[in-house]
Amino acid sequence: MLCMILVSCTGQKTGKENDNNDKIAIEVGGIKFSPQDVLQLKSYYLSSSVHVDSIDYLIGYNYRLHSLDCMNLKSKSVTQIVLPGDGPDAIVLPICLSGIYAQSLDSVWISDESERAFLIDSVGTIKRMIDLKKYLEDQEQLLINTNYAMFTSHLFYNASRHSLMFLVKHTPSNTFIVKEAFIDEVGKMATYQLSSSKVVPDMSKGYAYINFPNVNFVGENIVYNYPVESSIYMLDIRTNERKYILADSHYTSNIIEKCTTSGDYATLEKHWLENSHFYDIMYLPKYKIYARLHADKVDFDEKKGMEKLINERDLYLMLFDENMEKIGETKLSNCRYSPFTSWNATYGGIALFVDNVLDEKNNTDDLTIDIISLK
Repeated sequence: MLCMILVSCTGQKTGKENDNNDKIAIEVGGIKFSPQDVLQLKSYYLSSSVHVDSIDYLIGYNYRLHSLDCMNLKSKSVTQIVLPGDGPDAIVLPICLSGIYAQSLDSVWISDESERAFLIDSVGTIKRMIDLKKYLEDQEQLLINTNYAMFTSHLFYNASRHSLMFLVKHTPSNTFIVKEAFIDEVGKMATYQLSSSKVVPDMSKGYAYINFPNVNFVGENIVYNYPVESSIYMLDIRTNERKYILADSHYTSNIIEKCTTSGDYATLEKHWLENSHFYDIMYLPKYKIYARLHADKVDFDEKKGMEKLINERDLYLMLFDENMEKIGETKLSNCRYSPFTSWNATYGGIALFVDNVLDEKNNTDDLTIDIISLK
């Protein structure tokens, strides 16, 4: 068990204890899964957590077997839900899944590139299918995405409102909207306009594929941020109240520099590496706190090769109380997690898949998950 002290962001830029004693302790516990009867992955690019009978589960999409793997974080066991490949509503490969939200172990919402959402039960039966295209206007683009090199906008099921929520881009105006589809009332929909970044209002040029918001949902709040800057934004869908939270890191740059040269993918990738990258906002219900991860820039050295540069990036964790006041920040273990595979907020912690090609201590294909929790 590894313990860390998160130094308050109001203190000095150092890992030492500060005078105002405003800090919070966390611990990192590893969960190593023994070989299973099912073929699980080392990490899952798409996963969701659910808390049942005091047990945390992760449900991840296994793209090799086209299944949902249910990981019990207490018993360290994995069961599998095979997704249907036949029939009129089949989720047919090579279509990729884009989003997942675990409502319960017997009700998991997933979406795919056909712009449909499916409700799957614990044996893989499709209980419901929603055509999300019906909720899109002309020149609108559906943006359910979990690509940590770009942006993360989640699919969400609001149980109290019986609705699905998802991000949409209005292409002509380059603005972003969250749409809420009330699935028990055909055609009924609500829309919520997201605020543009106050730090970088115009991302139309110079930011390529990272000019979209990260979007998550906590109860009746839409919580979002932009990969290019450190601020956080909240929108209460009941009152339309908006909040703007300054969430600057004390360790890294808090804004991505605009890419002033046009070029191919290699140029854009170099620009991405030479700047910080801010990931989506998570919520830990047990502690009523929020969390954000972000990656630091690296000094670009072509001799190292892209794989090493990508995987040696430092990853930082910042925590916020229920009022979104910063309560601490720390650097996580280096060369242990991948910047491309997902992490998840569970009921009482943050689950990170241990998967990094530079990690010599964990160089097997075994599934290992680190859980970061408050001490």
